[in-house]
Amino acid sequence: MKRRDFLGIAGGALATTALSAYGQNAPLALRTVSYNVLAFRGFPRTEGNRDALGAAHSRLPEITARTLAAFKPDLITFKEAPYEKKVKRFAEALGMNYAFFPGGWKGDRTYPGGFPGAIITRYDITYSENRPSAGEAHPDTLYTRHLGRAELSTPFGKLHVITTHFHAHKQEVRLEEAQKIIELIESLRTTAPVLLQGDLNHTPDAPEYQLWKNAGLIDIGAKMGIGDEPTYPVTEPRIRIDYIWATPDLAEKAKDAAVLSKPPFVPDPKNPASFALSDHMPVMATFSD
Repeated sequence: MKRRDFLGIAGGALATTALSAYGQNAPLALRTVSYNVLAFRGFPRTEGNRDALGAAHSRLPEITARTLAAFKPDLITFKEAPYEKKVKRFAEALGMNYAFFPGGWKGDRTYPGGFPGAIITRYDITYSENRPSAGEAHPDTLYTRHLGRAELSTPFGKLHVITTHFHAHKQEVRLEEAQKIIELIESLRTTAPVLLQGDLNHTPDAPEYQLWKNAGLIDIGAKMGIGDEPTYPVTEPRIRIDYIWATPDLAEKAKDAAVLSKPPFVPDPKNPASFALSDHMPVMATFSD
């Protein structure tokens, strides 16, 4: 597939077919997307898509921006963000502001730069903080991927947004990461609603999930009827590990939610030269009075 063909999918067919599929024509107050973008690498890498992926690689920030622009998001959070300069390119392509959050782990040859995160939004970012603490400083073992927060000025007034990416292999670490974020949310929710978006690396039947529920947070995907839809991996979706959670005062405004599961968020099964934008699918939610 040539790059111009891929761009055509992202900006043409997607904008006409997927808008209808996900109810884009209604007036909206706040639409948010949580997305593990695999550092804008594209996925998977195969013999069949080598040329197409190679041709598109340098423009994946703009391709991804153009693809997501069809859904008219107001807020996007990244997991496994690329270097900050590419996040800036993505934000500029959408005319948005951004806050960048370096991870605790600085990376290696396979993952240069580690697993940073970002908040990208058309709203004013009035405050942002990397690796915010709910009290004492976080140990180095926590949030080795990332944890960041920002305060936004939105149509709902002030909104606290937290983005995070939990440890992939150690449940005991994830449980502690969740508990620290719950403490942080408790301190924030007294002043404004809180939105938590992340690749949490746990499924809905895990103890970590129950912690969020016990803290009074609402799983927007489950609330809107898509709680059984997998978000990973794009080549054979089988598990749900990407979430949008909200405090009840915001959750009551939820109008819809979706896992974006059409090309180019997944490979086109009819085209062996195609690739997905990431190994995860984005999760989207809409809130309105």
